Amino acid sequence: MYVVLKKVSANDLLSIRSKILRNNASFNYCKYEGDDLESSFHIGAYLNNKIVGGVTLIKNKSTYKKLTNCYQLRGMCVLENFQKKGIGRKIIIEAEKHCKILKIENIWMNARVKAANFYLNLNYIDLGFRYEIKGIGLHYFLYKELQ
Repeated sequence: MYVVLKKVSANDLLSIRSKILRNNASFNYCKYEGDDLESSFHIGAYLNNKIVGGVTLIKNKSTYKKLTNCYQLRGMCVLENFQKKGIGRKIIIEAEKHCKILKIENIWMNARVKAANFYLNLNYIDLGFRYEIKGIGLHYFLYKELQ
């Protein structure tokens, strides 16, 4: 399975964010504060010129741990039929590579419970915080030092 990873706009990710993360909600509900900042970047995963996954990284202060020079990972998703095929892992590795080029020291996220093991297997650190994000569910605070 040959996956093409490339930088995309936030709008390119709205359809898969809606489907996978927001229960087919309107695209307006799937936009993130910071999506359009010049410092933000988005990576899309394509198979046969069709987007099947993606992630957004936004320069944002960490909420539960003091981290310097960090980006928040948001909206990581892969269409259901393409999950568990290594695409998500490739997306995260590409995102980390871009952060290292930008000399970013840390990545942090609010990880859904069902996705936490995916990130832990990629060496993200769990601080043990559990919290509810209204309308979405229980999350873990995870982070990774890049430098």
